[in-house]
Amino acid sequence: MNANTLHIGTTAVATPAREVAGDYVTLGSERFYRIANVDGMDPFFMSIVSAADHWLFLWSSGGLTAGRQNCDNALFPYYTEDKLRDQADSTGPRTVLRVNRGDKRFLWEPFSRHCGALYDVSRNLYKNVTGNIVVFEEINRDLALTFRYSWKLSDRFGFVKHSELVNSGQEQAVVEVLDGLENLMPQGLAESFQTSFSSLG
Repeated sequence: MNANTLHIGTTAVATPAREVAGDYVTLGSERFYRIANVDGMDPFFMSIVSAADHWLFLWSSGGLTAGRQNCDNALFPYYTEDKLRDQADSTGPRTVLRVNRGDKRFLWEPFSRHCGALYDVSRNLYKNVTGNIVVFEEINRDLALTFRYSWKLSDRFGFVKHSELVNSGQEQAVVEVLDGLENLMPQGLAESFQTSFSSLG
């Protein structure tokens, strides 16, 4: 380890340089366009298309808003794209893992701006060719684990988030998982109320 290595406490910050690349791949039975090492690019804004009344806009870094019909039926806060980008750590999917490998226990929060520098990770983004599914993937080489989550749209169920954890190591890993959503909007709260009022308490 050289003197130029950056540390947070006693932990060296991982700063591998990886090339951003795009290609077509198959996940399950779907054809996707993949951007490998997407975190090496500036974040960009995108949408998922729907044959029904869904709308979902999200950043490649994870911040999003979604709803049905119009902004008064938002599932997540209806904000401008710059605010969505800034709220990637506080709105939408959140996953925290405690991983036991051998005699050590590790804390890993995939896609976190803070946790990514503590591990050797790469982040990939997939969008299917019809544009109605997007998949976020983080590969943690230190823990030999890959975490993926996807957004899909369903006429029956609305917005469907699917999460997947894959162990690529030679040994079994015992993992405790907290996987959920943050900053959901209360039902019936109109966009005008959301933007006009706040709580300081």
